[in-house]
Amino acid sequence: MSEGPRRIIEGVARALPEVSKPIRKLTLGERLVWTALVLVLYETMSSVALYGVDVATPQASPLLLNIIFASNIGTLTTLGIGPIVTGGLILQLLVGSEIIRLDLKKSEDRALFTAISKIFTLVIAVFQGAAYVLAGYFGTLTTTAQALVFVQLLFATVIIMLMDELVQKGWGLGSGISLFIAAGVAGQIFSDLFSPITLQDGYFHGIILAMVQAASSPEGIAPLFIRHVAQRGDILGLLSTVAIILLLLYAEGVRVHIPISHSRFAGYRGSYPIKLLYVSNVPVIFASTIFTNIYYLTSIIWSRYNQDNSNPFLNLLGTFRLEPESTQPIPTGGLAYYALGPNNFTQATEDPLRALAFVALMVGFCVMLGRFWITVGGLAPQRVADQLIASGMQVPGFRRSPAVISAILRRYIYTVSIIGSVIVGILASLANYVNAFGTGTGLLLMIGILYQYYQILVRERVAEMYPAIAKIMGEE
Repeated sequence: MSEGPRRIIEGVARALPEVSKPIRKLTLGERLVWTALVLVLYETMSSVALYGVDVATPQASPLLLNIIFASNIGTLTTLGIGPIVTGGLILQLLVGSEIIRLDLKKSEDRALFTAISKIFTLVIAVFQGAAYVLAGYFGTLTTTAQALVFVQLLFATVIIMLMDELVQKGWGLGSGISLFIAAGVAGQIFSDLFSPITLQDGYFHGIILAMVQAASSPEGIAPLFIRHVAQRGDILGLLSTVAIILLLLYAEGVRVHIPISHSRFAGYRGSYPIKLLYVSNVPVIFASTIFTNIYYLTSIIWSRYNQDNSNPFLNLLGTFRLEPESTQPIPTGGLAYYALGPNNFTQATEDPLRALAFVALMVGFCVMLGRFWITVGGLAPQRVADQLIASGMQVPGFRRSPAVISAILRRYIYTVSIIGSVIVGILASLANYVNAFGTGTGLLLMIGILYQYYQILVRERVAEMYPAIAKIMGEE
């Protein structure tokens, strides 16, 4: 990046609030405490209603939107992590495609990357906050109330951004974004298991409590196998959730091993593992973010220009309806209808075409975005080959050349990435049709995040017990 834009960005970044790194390396226990405090603060914000908004008005939104953005409409986390995720993805794509040229191996370029990410986050927060207010998501508000709600949304985004920065700068573990998503999904699953709220069918929402309740009834637990009065909380969802979690845990451990050896030390041999889920859950995050933004944008256009669904051109983008006493539009047709997809077994059986279309969209986008992420995310065979060569490694029986090693890796990486993208795409879409708790996308994200936290905790524990290993790992 040229000096002019760099100086402008650095000047703007200096005016933004920032979290300093700890002056000493915190112990694992201290980092766990800070992580827990950040999570408690975020959950508290999720329970605090926006001042000036009528809390009596239901502010429910499609479950997928709550999962992806860890949001709760009508509270301080209305925008959730949406601005941070969207801004980060846009910047990552710009840097990966070299539209913005940054060398992230250099500390000054990493600092500039962080500064640009903050600016993108705030710009997107301004846009999304204004869109929510002007589209009437909080009901009819006066001009003063609209301005007050907008300021609260922007202020809350700054707080969430700082909490994420605090966790990533060494005070906590992992990242705040991952922490908030995993906690949201886990909370949804816990609610579907143990919620004591009684639903219209007379049983508790939580399936565990409902089965205990039904055990003494003449009908037994048969009415609880598929419940049409709730999005989740039935036996079908319980069984499918357990099956999906076990499948994801298994898939996380599946790898293709390519034998490698050191070019100078003949006795050193090992293998380079390529995970089945090589691109992890990134394609699902990309695809879900695109679909949720399609919903938001089309619902805003509908609320402003097509509330009677009479414009044939705007109907192609999406038709909606409003439930009584609700401000959240529900898609009934157009692109938004198919991009959001059925949310449960009942909706999937009522419109099989929509169900199949959503599976096709999700799988297609996951494969396309997975391949794209390999290119821009530093996972391409050429990049991996260069890293192996720089480490002094080679593939036994082949010439130690980046082109040769890259050709070998290409046969595995692209095949595995397509298979992995198809798997996560199918799971993310089909899991909703069998009432999986937390949605398919939520389960994918939660398992991937918890697996990363498991690796972090193991590494931190080993580093504390064996400081010499920590030095080798670069922890100190």
